[in-house]
Amino acid sequence: MALVGINTPAKMKLHKIPYNNQLKKLQFTDFQFTNISLNNLSIPYYKDYSQETDPAYKDYKCWDKMGFKNELLNSLNDIIKDEILRIRIITPKETHLSYTIFAFLKSKHIVGLHIENKGNFKSWMKIFFEREYKKRKEDIEDGLYLRQPELNLNASFMLSFDNKGGFELCSIHTGMKFDKKPFDDTGAYLHKIAPKQYNEAKIVKEKQNYIKKYINTSGANLDVSLLEKKFSEFLLTKGLQHNPTQNNEQVYQEFEKLAGYVFPKELKTLFAIHNGIEKTGFLTAQQVLTEWKNWKVIYDDVNWMHIDLTANNHPDGRKTIGMYTNPYWIPFLSTGGGNFIAIDYAPGSKGKSGQIIAFGADEIKIRFIAENMQDFLQQFIDGKDVLNNGFKK
Repeated sequence: MALVGINTPAKMKLHKIPYNNQLKKLQFTDFQFTNISLNNLSIPYYKDYSQETDPAYKDYKCWDKMGFKNELLNSLNDIIKDEILRIRIITPKETHLSYTIFAFLKSKHIVGLHIENKGNFKSWMKIFFEREYKKRKEDIEDGLYLRQPELNLNASFMLSFDNKGGFELCSIHTGMKFDKKPFDDTGAYLHKIAPKQYNEAKIVKEKQNYIKKYINTSGANLDVSLLEKKFSEFLLTKGLQHNPTQNNEQVYQEFEKLAGYVFPKELKTLFAIHNGIEKTGFLTAQQVLTEWKNWKVIYDDVNWMHIDLTANNHPDGRKTIGMYTNPYWIPFLSTGGGNFIAIDYAPGSKGKSGQIIAFGADEIKIRFIAENMQDFLQQFIDGKDVLNNGFKK
């Protein structure tokens, strides 16, 4: 294979392997690696703290590894003519050999690369793997490999990162039972660690199949005039001042276009009276839309699989579902720290559409708060600690 430089991509013939079930059958010898020489990478540089106001950073120096990561990905993207989503960089057995690279592309292909161990790339790799080689030297001096001869003294190291996020360093083929072994059953290994974007359709379907059992956007069907009176009573009882109302029709239309269901009638009723309330966490109509969209981004993100959304949150009996977030919770009051009170259009089997719940960054249990908006306001009026409903006394 011809040696490829960053400025001569026309000479390169990449062997791209599609991500499918056939990938699982491939061995390391089935991969064709393209040799690349990266000549345009910057010499190692420190992170710039010149804009920091904290004097503790004034003389602090650390290598800008994130800057290098972005530079490396940009260079490889230019060569490959595709976007790299995930990359694995494996150290060579000997210093004169090249680094082995597996790159996962946005087009759902995988390419194998060999990058020459020289120049600024070599300098950056020395920085990344310095601790790993130092630790191995210490283990050798301590006699670890004599006490445990089953361990591989010449095991390689692997640097892993995605186009978003940080880094992961580990040893591979060390001889331990539960080791990472990219050189054994390589295709099956790569299939297993592929970016979640490769299985986007499956991930979306899993989330849809779960949530569709609970969706009920019919709402609480409250009497508008009674709700208006209850809200006015709430404001008067608590001595609260609300911001002047405004035309929120554009907000409602945008919500309904994105959500696929109508903006909650009870919130429209309240926003006909207020546009935010001083000294409370009640949101404006625009803030409701903004927060709802923020949480929807999380739900829609393929990196949040169904198991991720449901693994750490618990239901409140059977009134709510144990889920981190979904597009059928409409936050209307902030309790601070990324936590909200919301109207629930995806209640549990014993819950009701339009009930009021608590969810958010710190809400492990999705707490049932009130039967509906009118009940929620009445508990406020009665002086009850309604925001803490669902916590054990």
